[in-house]
Amino acid sequence: MVSEKLIKNIRDIAKDRFPMSIDGIHGIRHWERVHENGVYVAKHSGADLTVVRLFAYLHDCCRESDGSDFEHGLRAAEFAATLRGNVLTIDDSQFDLLYHACEFHERGRISDDATVGTCWDSDRLDLGRVSIKPDPKLLSTERARTKAVIDWAYKRSRGHKATLKG
Repeated sequence: MVSEKLIKNIRDIAKDRFPMSIDGIHGIRHWERVHENGVYVAKHSGADLTVVRLFAYLHDCCRESDGSDFEHGLRAAEFAATLRGNVLTIDDSQFDLLYHACEFHERGRISDDATVGTCWDSDRLDLGRVSIKPDPKLLSTERARTKAVIDWAYKRSRGHKATLKG
């Protein structure tokens, strides 16, 4: 069961850690859409929902630029490691998945692991915020690759209201 208190605490810590404008293209609105994307895709992929939700708030919290910022994923993973045993109370297997998902999310890979793939898809489904429509070949999960999900996510990432059934 996902602890709402844990998610809120991580969200607040990530916001405090974020060195750029929280309202920028990699800030809180992006994180919230990644969260919503991840919760939706996880319903269909069998991903660990706790990891997916944590990823949404941690994956970009250590960015230093809205442009090319190689290694921001590794910084996010290492930041998550500093939270272990204190505020980040997840088991070792969950932490390993979270660390891997954060570390490699910027590399353009896909994953056969349901949780890692859902994390990466939840982020990529929000590429519309920078005028890029997600490519289904670069999405890991079957549900994320559907036209309906890509269209739904793209509209939301462009600031439009969109609904999705199922």
